[in-house]
Amino acid sequence: MKRLEKLPPAFKRYQKMLGVLDFAAFEDASATTEDVLSAISQLFSGARRFDVERLRELGCRRIRERLFFGEWYDLQSGKLLKLGNYTTADGSELQNPTLKKLDGVKIMSGAAPCPDAGAGGQFAYAFSNPPYGMRGRPTEIQSVFEEVRDFILPPMHRAEICDWSSPKLPEVSAYFAAGMEWWGVFLFSIYIPAVQRLTIVAASTSD
Repeated sequence: MKRLEKLPPAFKRYQKMLGVLDFAAFEDASATTEDVLSAISQLFSGARRFDVERLRELGCRRIRERLFFGEWYDLQSGKLLKLGNYTTADGSELQNPTLKKLDGVKIMSGAAPCPDAGAGGQFAYAFSNPPYGMRGRPTEIQSVFEEVRDFILPPMHRAEICDWSSPKLPEVSAYFAAGMEWWGVFLFSIYIPAVQRLTIVAASTSD
């Protein structure tokens, strides 16, 4: 198993937009527990503490794409959503609009609910809704999301998605402590058997 040193350009664009998800991808990998735990450990190699045995004890659950993406994503259209009710500058009322519909729209009021920290799934929320917002037009965020999505979940390829998210993840690493305050903690492994690629996705932050 070898870590990919360079990910597609969309991942760097995502970082410049102030996205908070961390990614690591590996080739010639397998979906065995040992390979997955090794990959996760490499993502956290710079952390002061990472207890791989505690993560093994907590375990994971296999999930389908709908649960992986969560409520902030329309699976049929492939569009990111901004969950919640909003009032725009022209007085329009919007309920759960797609992100693209907000391009050039000034929101005057409204709020979005946060998923329960550690509950699982909700990749689209974690991708597009960091505590301080993202830098970029909604159409740009959607475009980067599609490129990242199609890398970690290539169209027409079977994927094995495991959700390691848990309210107990701070016991694995202090990395997850901040997200437990309110925004959330996320940890996924995504394996594509056809290309033997394993991607690890993690996030935890606060305001």
